[in-house]
Amino acid sequence: MKKRIFILICISSFLLTGCWDSTELNDVSIVTGIAIDPGKEKRYRLTVGYVNASILSPQIPFEGAPVSVMTLEGNSLPEISARMNIGVSRKLVFSHTRALYINEEVAKNDGVGSFLDSLERNPQFRNDFNILITKGDSAEKFPTINDPVERVPSLKVQKQIKSILKNWGGDPRVRLTDFIDAIVSQGRSPIASSVTIEGNPEKGKNVESNMETKAPARILLAGIAVFEKDKLAGYLSLEDTRNYLWTQKLESTMVTIPCGKHGEELKEKLYFDLAIMNNKSTIKTFYKGDQPHLKVDIYSEARLTSMQCNEDLSKKETYLDLEQKSSKYVKDMIVATIKKVQDEFGLDIFGFGEALHRQNYQKAKEVEEKWDEEFARADVDVNVHVAIRRSGIRNKSFLSEVPANKED
Repeated sequence: MKKRIFILICISSFLLTGCWDSTELNDVSIVTGIAIDPGKEKRYRLTVGYVNASILSPQIPFEGAPVSVMTLEGNSLPEISARMNIGVSRKLVFSHTRALYINEEVAKNDGVGSFLDSLERNPQFRNDFNILITKGDSAEKFPTINDPVERVPSLKVQKQIKSILKNWGGDPRVRLTDFIDAIVSQGRSPIASSVTIEGNPEKGKNVESNMETKAPARILLAGIAVFEKDKLAGYLSLEDTRNYLWTQKLESTMVTIPCGKHGEELKEKLYFDLAIMNNKSTIKTFYKGDQPHLKVDIYSEARLTSMQCNEDLSKKETYLDLEQKSSKYVKDMIVATIKKVQDEFGLDIFGFGEALHRQNYQKAKEVEEKWDEEFARADVDVNVHVAIRRSGIRNKSFLSEVPANKED
């Protein structure tokens, strides 16, 4: 019996072949950025930015350019990526892609649906890369812009986006599945982040530029790109992007608010700053007769971070006044952005149509084929309440003690 068990164990050991399909790091190149431009001879021009796997390890010294690029033309992404090894010696691994740069001409004229379909089908691509529309320059330049701090450009862009999202709220956090869901949705239009290059991209791709105090080129976030289905319709600025995020999931931001009302010349030049710590928003869509109404309710908690106004923060009335000014200021910004989207695009990027589906399904089915038209003519009602919870480690600003600033 023991011999039989021993023989079975020995036979079984031959079936346990270990990592038979493993690939050594020295045999692969990791793709961190992909750029799509219109082709000159074929439909697309695909550029991949890839790194030697060893550069990602801080223990292994590495000299030379941190990123190499390869560019090919073809009529589809699978076709082009399958031919990449005509110029690349190592196997390209796409599972660590951090940025997909799409030329605005491709997004505007061809649309992005065809190649997003291939990315969604490919098991190598994870749902954590950033979809970025490039403004002004060809997309192939973006994976090559070096940074003196971050060795890999696309990893730098990813960290940059995370940072602005945490500190200011300038990125909508759209991933592949989010974008595709919005394309097929009857109640929300797709959006994506947009980027631009400041400076000279030709100098920015040289490794020697990392030795300069001021980088000759930088990748800047430029707001959001608005889509009609899978085609680019236009852009919103960074300010409008944050106003959009107030209605969605804004983690935190900083708001600078004038001390006085319009017409009070001195107080218009003085400001106080609030750091938004918590933000909750709800959107509702309903009809009064045949007129659609869009309602947004926002509740935010904030702390005072700067005070130029000559106000006494030891008084409760002062906080109430600052909260009222803050609430109105934020409300006016959000209303302006919603109306801008209504007038310039007529596309519901906020998800009011989806809210109507949840809240009044029967009415939503009646208007879903013409919802963008309904959104464009809808009345807008925004309610904002900003609650100031803390004022730092002092109340009254020392600036109020300066003789020239004292009120008579």
